[in-house]
Amino acid sequence: MKLLIVDDDIYTREGLAETIPWNLYGIDDVMQAENGKEALHTVSWYLPDLIITDIRMPQKNGIDFCREAIRLVPDCKIIFITGYMQTEYLKDAIDLSAVAFIEKPIQPEAVMEALEKAVGKIQKHQEHTQLRKENEAYRKNRFLQAMLQKGVTEEQLEELCRNCGFFCTRQERYLCIRIWEQGSAMDDAQCDLYLQQYFAEGTEFVLSTRLPDAEQCVAVFACEEKRQSEILRKLRMFVSKYTEYTVAVGDFVDSLSGVYNSSRLAQIAMERGYFEPEVHYLEVDRLVQRKYIDPGIYQVFLQVYKENPWRIREWYQALLQQFATKKQAMTEGAQIIALTRTFASQILNDYPESLTAVGESDVETYMRQLERTSNIRETEQQFDLLLNGMERCLVEQNRYSRLVSDIRTFCIRNLSDNTLGGQMISDRFHLSVTYLNQLFKQELSVTIKQYISEMRMERARELLTQTYDTVDEIAAKCGYSNGNYFAKAFRENQHMSPTDYRKQMEKRYEKEPRT
Repeated sequence: MKLLIVDDDIYTREGLAETIPWNLYGIDDVMQAENGKEALHTVSWYLPDLIITDIRMPQKNGIDFCREAIRLVPDCKIIFITGYMQTEYLKDAIDLSAVAFIEKPIQPEAVMEALEKAVGKIQKHQEHTQLRKENEAYRKNRFLQAMLQKGVTEEQLEELCRNCGFFCTRQERYLCIRIWEQGSAMDDAQCDLYLQQYFAEGTEFVLSTRLPDAEQCVAVFACEEKRQSEILRKLRMFVSKYTEYTVAVGDFVDSLSGVYNSSRLAQIAMERGYFEPEVHYLEVDRLVQRKYIDPGIYQVFLQVYKENPWRIREWYQALLQQFATKKQAMTEGAQIIALTRTFASQILNDYPESLTAVGESDVETYMRQLERTSNIRETEQQFDLLLNGMERCLVEQNRYSRLVSDIRTFCIRNLSDNTLGGQMISDRFHLSVTYLNQLFKQELSVTIKQYISEMRMERARELLTQTYDTVDEIAAKCGYSNGNYFAKAFRENQHMSPTDYRKQMEKRYEKEPRT
């Protein structure tokens, strides 16, 4: 809470400010003013919750000041200080709903007693205001959610509408839209603020909420038929100004129960945007016919994958083109992401080392990144990186025996395990440590310990370059027991600390010419 102390006596002001433990009463901000005129100016921008003011002051007395102040902050509580308890002052103060009076000379006990009374009133008012706002917000959200559900009758919706304080005449037209903010989940308050700023004028109501199962906001407008074109024009202006937003528009309908159909069209339009990421204002193309994709796509993938994994890239691009050309309504983007996730899971299971090509340390992180793609280009890019890694693995496999390739795969999958070493590998593959070292010396010219150490260093360099992970986090991902041990090993290998290496690489990238 905020407090304003007003008194022409500086010793009184400073004494109050320094003597009373304001924080015990929930007051965390205290301002001062030396007369009523100055205080009124402060009130206009400070908006205090509580005012403690002397009555007799030069330029403007406390009564006149408070009479003007409560016009600016009607809910503000007032405590008067006076050494003159004349009848006319008391009557005026009572008319202003003063909480308490403190007589001079001021006693701290009297101030704290008055504070308890004033703060109690403020808290009670704040609780009441909050409950009223929550109740109003609940009624509006209930009304909006009901419009988005199939089967709710017009009579039920009209009753909910009246409960929100809206009085529709059955001559309004209604429009549902969806809004998506690129790169983040839409904030309810921010979305509602923007919509109210742009569309409150000329509409019966504008209601919005964030959908619980999607990173989108949904909004419903009610307006006169003659305002329809104006609303659509404002929506286009909105996405032109705020390019981080994408707006999908349904159809205008002539009843509250018809909003459900408008919302479905807005959903279809938003899903169509998966194929057109450069477009931020989306409408449904009614000429597009719904077609279904063969449910056996994954089986086709497995067949191509097993016969010749080098053909997967070409086959996948042809599949995306098939989707993009048809631009099916409903779930096509989700279908592609689900299919791509399934393909990726198969590849990562067979070639876990391909994960290094996408700059991620674990499978789940990559999968989450894949699911967050918002358009067909991003999905293709993520999967393309994984295919690059797979193709590297295919090249590497041809260089080594099957046993060494399997051991290398095992090492990659368990790289974060700080117990990974010759003994673990020998137990897993039923080999002696001596033979294991001989095998790696023969094919890779290093011992198994040297190989694991270099793999960890390579992974550490990638994470230092491609992520903002801390040194301790990188140490854990690379199989080091703690950050200090990792830093020491890194310095011995690279002749610099992990932090210095990261800075050096950042400077190098900054100097590289951009194409």
